[in-house]
Amino acid sequence: MKKSYYFSELSSAYDAELQDLMSDSEGSPALKARLMEKRKELKSILPMIEFSPEMVLPVFYDGFSFPNAKAMTAAVMCEPDDGDFPNWNDLSSSVDVASWAAPFLDAVLAESAGEMFMVTAACLEFIRKFDTSAPVSEASESEGGKNDEEDGDDEGRDLAEAGDDWMAEQGFDSFKS
Repeated sequence: MKKSYYFSELSSAYDAELQDLMSDSEGSPALKARLMEKRKELKSILPMIEFSPEMVLPVFYDGFSFPNAKAMTAAVMCEPDDGDFPNWNDLSSSVDVASWAAPFLDAVLAESAGEMFMVTAACLEFIRKFDTSAPVSEASESEGGKNDEEDGDDEGRDLAEAGDDWMAEQGFDSFKS
């Protein structure tokens, strides 16, 4: 999927944020619980929509459907400084917002940067769902309820061991038994 520099950079940051939310410190799946936390914290994290939107975006995770993919494809190619960057009033006709997300939408739109954030949020969710050139997010894979051990994959454990080794090198206590 072709996307502007703005959306390319933010989609990488958003994916990293989602990866962070995937599991807790013990490696257990935590996405649903962490999304609930983000949604409960919206009021306190709302100021971040201007300087770190990827931190607030998970509030709208799976909160949109896109009946007009052509308009969304055009929107993700725009830069905020372009005269072509859509405003929320125009783009909202190409986005269906889930009923559970409506109160969050209202809270965001009450902010001065709310409209731009909503355009950004809708575009990044569109990219997350439909960009086949992007790496498959662990968020999508983890929702099926599988974990590395069920698949016989030791990669997650190896990564944890490498992280533990690095932390020990930095002077932190090792978690190895």
